[in-house]
Amino acid sequence: MLHKFLLYSNRLVVTLTMVASISTLSFSQDTPPVDYYQGACKLYGTALRTALHNIIDGHTVISYDGLYTAFPSTDTKPNGKIWDIYSDIPGGTPSYEYTHGVKKCGNYSGEGDCYNREHSWPDSWLGNTNPARSDLFHMYPTDGYVNNRRSNYPFGIVGSATWTSTNGSKVGTNTYPGYASTVFEPIDAYKGDLARSMMYMSVRYYTEDSGFGSSGATSKSNLLTWYANLMYAWHIKDTVSTKEINRNNAIFTFQHNRNPFIDHPEFAAEIWQTDLKPQVVKLIPGVNSLFIDFTRYLDSVAAITVENFACDNGGGNPVAVQWGVENDVSKLLLSFSTLSGGTLYSMQLRNLKSINGVLMTDTVITFTAQGPATGIEDLLGNAKGYNLSQNYPNPFNPSTVIKYNLAESNHVTLKIYDVMGNQISTLVDEDKPAGVHSVEFNAEHLSSGVYFYQLRSGEFTDMKKLSLIK
Repeated sequence: MLHKFLLYSNRLVVTLTMVASISTLSFSQDTPPVDYYQGACKLYGTALRTALHNIIDGHTVISYDGLYTAFPSTDTKPNGKIWDIYSDIPGGTPSYEYTHGVKKCGNYSGEGDCYNREHSWPDSWLGNTNPARSDLFHMYPTDGYVNNRRSNYPFGIVGSATWTSTNGSKVGTNTYPGYASTVFEPIDAYKGDLARSMMYMSVRYYTEDSGFGSSGATSKSNLLTWYANLMYAWHIKDTVSTKEINRNNAIFTFQHNRNPFIDHPEFAAEIWQTDLKPQVVKLIPGVNSLFIDFTRYLDSVAAITVENFACDNGGGNPVAVQWGVENDVSKLLLSFSTLSGGTLYSMQLRNLKSINGVLMTDTVITFTAQGPATGIEDLLGNAKGYNLSQNYPNPFNPSTVIKYNLAESNHVTLKIYDVMGNQISTLVDEDKPAGVHSVEFNAEHLSSGVYFYQLRSGEFTDMKKLSLIK
């Protein structure tokens, strides 16, 4: 996605260019599909934090020693080496790399000597309590020496560094408002990852933090204001990556719970930034449709008022607006009577507001309408890499089709899991040639609910959810 944010007088102008279409999606405006986060939809503040806690609570506990067994599934680079966020240099060559199970700490005197288990939410803040101490969502395999230099300092913004790692992570005095002591600053590429780990911990152990201590950044499981503000800033700047999505899916197979802030980034604002104005973060034009994703939940009355969306170049107002796409009331799907494929349109968004009444700045967006031959199936068929498509239809009863694309011939497994991580069915387990493939999943024998399907082929893995409604 290419995106640009410009501010002209009191109007925000947003330009986004997308390469996908959701023209085949269909949603109910009033009843979003049932999914893993049902019950959290439309909530904000403490109510949302409580609902998310109840959803991800009671996970399957991995032992502290078992973390080393899980790390090969959760933290492996495409080259097979450990994905150490404290030494990795995205797009470059790190000074050292580790192999899982080799050179575990141990003694160390400098970087590259050994790796161990990093508590991104420091162990001392946890009071060494279980199960938080071995929760995979905040545990990372990292260089032992850098881990030691990080110590139990909060994350922050370093002005003048007293120490810098080989990949540019730093220790020094914090310059971010609200805290003036020593902090550890990771490189930009992993700030969002760590911020979402902090958010997860604050929600997962909410009301279960009697053994937790306090720090310069936290009070038990609560993020102090300055820390919440910084973590949100990192969360917005370094958005969810494929690495995080794959890690979230992998941890689900061990712990049978998920990080809500990876699946639904808008949850962060609804808990910690409820006074912020909504902003546009993503556009996906389709055939006579436009999907818009916002940073905040939207007020339903303002969101479905078609007069609040004025399109030029003959596009006109949408004929319908669907609120609550993918069980997320920060997402809208606009439908038009006729859009001309390849035509650049601009649209003014006005009078929109968050679910708690914060008025959005009037915003102009631009998008290029997709032609009739550029839907999801064509995009998938033309893909040059691996791709796992969303099943269609979804929700479904009792059958649905899952499509995937292979960049090269390889062995493929495609499996179905329930929300507890139990394997339900194996749809594919064989060698497949490069190209587009499809398989039908018949769930006639299953009860209504949310399920997950996972594709593995070589080093590629992806997981998506599907909803069965009978």
